[in-house]
Amino acid sequence: MRRARWIAAALTAAAMVAPAPAIADDGAAPPTRPATRPPTRPIDLQTAVATALGQNDVVAAERVDVEIAAAEASAAAGADDLVIEAAATGLTRDTEPVAGPFFQETELDALSISAGVWKPLSTGGRVGLQLRDQVSRTVIRIETAPGMATDIDTTVHGPRAELVYVQPLLAGRGRRAAHAERRAAAARRDAQGQEARRAEAITVRDVTVTYWELAYAARAIAIHDSGLALAREQLAITQARAEVGKASALEVQAVEQAIAARQAARLAARQAEVERALELRVLLALEDGDPRALAAADALDAPVTAPAAAGALERALAHSPDLRAMDAHAAAAGVELAFAAQATEPSLDLVVRGGPAGNADTASDAFAQLGQFDSFEASATLSFRMPLGNHAAEGRRDAARARARRVQHGAEALRGELIAAVQRALDGVELTAQRIDVAAQAARLARANVALEQDRWAQGAGTNFDVMARQDQLTAAEAALARAHADHRIAIAHLAYLTGD
Repeated sequence: MRRARWIAAALTAAAMVAPAPAIADDGAAPPTRPATRPPTRPIDLQTAVATALGQNDVVAAERVDVEIAAAEASAAAGADDLVIEAAATGLTRDTEPVAGPFFQETELDALSISAGVWKPLSTGGRVGLQLRDQVSRTVIRIETAPGMATDIDTTVHGPRAELVYVQPLLAGRGRRAAHAERRAAAARRDAQGQEARRAEAITVRDVTVTYWELAYAARAIAIHDSGLALAREQLAITQARAEVGKASALEVQAVEQAIAARQAARLAARQAEVERALELRVLLALEDGDPRALAAADALDAPVTAPAAAGALERALAHSPDLRAMDAHAAAAGVELAFAAQATEPSLDLVVRGGPAGNADTASDAFAQLGQFDSFEASATLSFRMPLGNHAAEGRRDAARARARRVQHGAEALRGELIAAVQRALDGVELTAQRIDVAAQAARLARANVALEQDRWAQGAGTNFDVMARQDQLTAAEAALARAHADHRIAIAHLAYLTGD
């Protein structure tokens, strides 16, 4: 709702332009009063860039994605965390004795408790220490003679302490497998960091471009105002001469026609200024309730230093957030491919366990035996598993290989685009600087020609049409000069975006 309110306020302010002059049915001349402009809100480029970086929602969203990627990388690092396990199992059984057997179990109460701690290994396996205790109470019925039975009630504590080592020998072995997700998550985090920097750089570039387009639009309005002022001055002189019979009605109408055309051109320039101001407000995400349209406070033709042309390509290749993000994606794809290729192997896992054991009718005696190593238990197990065809693993490997190639092609294409973009930006900076020099000379000559043509007209050697044509040439020349200044600033912004200057 807040965003809708400030956009509505901005549109309201944009609508506060001078109305288009009404043209009467009788062909009367349009009004010649100057158009008024609503109050504006000047802002310099440095403030605009800082505001956008602090408030722009696209930049903020990319920064949130960095936080998400960092959290996922932290989660993937949990693969190396110690793991504590504990379990308890209880069993009770009461069986009615049957006639005949000499020896039979009639009651069983058992409680098994285990606890252990596991440490993942960089080899892809894990090592753990497990402590187990099984307490069992049994009632054994022994039939000593027909009709005569004796029940033996026995309680046994059977603790075990074991060191357990689990190691994959084929699929899943080694550091590549153990840290695959961790490395891939770290690469994704790095890639997202570069994406965030890219979003910031794009925002700076877009704000800068829009800012100078706004400055140009304001300068275009000033140029049209100057042309209107010249035309109105010419109209006043022509009307005065017409009143004493030294000028015709056609000459008066010619000037009035020129004024109407220039008013239309000014309104078009004003519309462009309103649009650029709104675009800049959106980039800055201004939501402070101030409805005034933004205006560029920095001078369009102020001196500006362009990034050095020497070494621009090297700086761009080293700086480019796009290339850095692609490198990180390539690293993630390489990790995925290595893990997927290893997963095509059959699994062969080794489990070795062993340690002391106790066996007594009291817990103290049983655990005392455990510490004395009077009894022990050791075992080793090899387990083998291989899917026939192994289509799932081979399909994941082939897909990972294709994704790695896709990233490589994307990086090469991006590098080529970057090289071309740097050259275009360098050409743009150089050519717009030349345009400024040529356009400045053209504007000086156009101003001189206006003065000369007015003198000729005052001496009766020229016509109103000639004067108005010279004035139009002056307007065009000054507009071309302003456009060259704006294009120069924009070309510098594009080059700075590419090189990071």
